[in-house]
Amino acid sequence: MTETRSHEEALAPPEDEDKDKPRVGLFYCGGAMSSVGELTGVAAFEVLKRLGPKEVGMGCVAALAAGVPKHFRTMQGLEKVVVIDGCPNSCVRKIVEQTGTRMDAYINFGKDLKIKKVGPFKPLAYSQEDLERAVEAILNAVQSTP
Repeated sequence: MTETRSHEEALAPPEDEDKDKPRVGLFYCGGAMSSVGELTGVAAFEVLKRLGPKEVGMGCVAALAAGVPKHFRTMQGLEKVVVIDGCPNSCVRKIVEQTGTRMDAYINFGKDLKIKKVGPFKPLAYSQEDLERAVEAILNAVQSTP
């Protein structure tokens, strides 16, 4: 027998889904066609290593774009959502805005940090200084009050 649930019930997270949830979700570009796209992922994972999984977790932008309800619920249940784009195309911001989910902090490495986009197909063309600045910007966004 198939159980029928309302839209609100379908979007409500199961009780056990929250037990290992981080405080902050990082939703980053990860676009490996350019240096700044790849840098969003590398910097986000460095923040995860420094702060640990109880403080930050990685969100799945592709699942949001595909309309996967579980990912939408998970994102909505976080204390804070940080969205990170690498370049002025602002793809992640556009996806988040199209889904109607919230965004508590936004960083664009190209616009905000003036990190140069190199590409196409140059994912490792960023400097150690660029990485350090990107990590610091994410740390500041995570640790600032919403």
